[in-house]
Amino acid sequence: MTNTSVKSIGNYQIRSRLGQGSMGQVYKVLIPGENRFAALKVLKPNSDLIKKMGMKWIYDQFIHEASVIENLQHPNVVDVWNLEEKDGHVYYLMEYFSRNLGTIMGEAYWADKSSRILRIGKAVDYISETLEGLSLLHQEGIVHQDIKPFNLMLSDKGFIKITDFGLSKRRGERLTTPSKMMIGTPYYAAPEQSQSPENADCRVDLYSVGVMFYRMLTGILPQKPCKLPSTVNPEIDKGWDELILKSIHPDPNRRFQDAESMIHAIQTHYQDFKNQKQMACKAPDDFLSLREKKGRSDPVILRSKTQRVLAKHAKSVFQIDDIYQPRQYLGNSLSVVKDCVIADETTNLVWQQSGSESYLQWEQAEDYIKNLNQQRYGGYENWRLPTINELLSLLNPPPPGEDFCFQSQFSLVQKWIWSGDTRSKRAAWFVDVEMGFVASSDILDAYYAKAVCSI
Repeated sequence: MTNTSVKSIGNYQIRSRLGQGSMGQVYKVLIPGENRFAALKVLKPNSDLIKKMGMKWIYDQFIHEASVIENLQHPNVVDVWNLEEKDGHVYYLMEYFSRNLGTIMGEAYWADKSSRILRIGKAVDYISETLEGLSLLHQEGIVHQDIKPFNLMLSDKGFIKITDFGLSKRRGERLTTPSKMMIGTPYYAAPEQSQSPENADCRVDLYSVGVMFYRMLTGILPQKPCKLPSTVNPEIDKGWDELILKSIHPDPNRRFQDAESMIHAIQTHYQDFKNQKQMACKAPDDFLSLREKKGRSDPVILRSKTQRVLAKHAKSVFQIDDIYQPRQYLGNSLSVVKDCVIADETTNLVWQQSGSESYLQWEQAEDYIKNLNQQRYGGYENWRLPTINELLSLLNPPPPGEDFCFQSQFSLVQKWIWSGDTRSKRAAWFVDVEMGFVASSDILDAYYAKAVCSI
């Protein structure tokens, strides 16, 4: 979370800065009178853009961006609530989401670094939802021109929300841009966006989706010469190779021609792919069981005292790698001791089988734990929020193409779980148990709580 010296804009109290571009900045703000967030994008161009284009062009483009999306209503497109000009500021308010696809994939600031490989079913979901949103945009004559993971937010239910329409244009529209200004983002932009931007149409968005799909299933970006996805990820068959390479063909006439046909091709092949795969989970050959190494009578002792862990120390304290996944995994020995409680003999920990029924802010999660202790939930009264190390002990290794999350004895509803570890006074650490990685978030964001106690 990035702090800012600016305290408020208009009636909105600023919590942090979410991002910054050449034309403006996006802030996380509190809605007046409500304990919930919104995203506020304010016109704040950098000096280079002002020199090249002048403030009138920049102002018109900013207003254009808001007008493009203010009347769109679709579950996979972000909602814009209102455009305002006050106290010398021009800004508009949008839905706020604490997660984006770039974070889920583990994409770094330097995009060419390796990222997480997603299981096929989850990648298909994200790509299909993105294409559903693009289908509406394209039907309305809107070309986004900057589809990439960090411009795809995730709702509380995990659905894709397309955002950032700063480079979008309507069908037939010719936008004047600086001669050296890149239209789109390197690696994700279609070739014609730099070669002949005036001819860019909806197929540039489909190209960007294809690049994302390639990266989701391989952990790398397509380069020249382009590796077949199946040579990188052994779970990918030739059908996926053909589909993905068609979507990123340099010639737009040889790509998918519309979002609907691309959705149909993906869904059709995915169904065939599923029919050929065994759906039962199994541990990979290199599954590491520390319990077997230590002996059955010697449990693995994990850090149980919560603490403040700065971002620079996270990898060493949590024992995670560069993409914030565990360096090694435990072989659990789980048993249901009561309808609501599961014991792990490997770590001598007792876990709540499910967790909170709804999302909670971090302090609310602590209150939730206190209530469990007052109720002697499951017969125990020493429940607490787990440390990150304890939460990670429940994850299975992420083999390509297979599911990895809690063991089947646990509820799969609680996918994003608060830990008791904090990163600062205003941020705490959590685990995405569906994707199997660690991240931090504002304590006023909302995730699930799951209780643990030592025995």
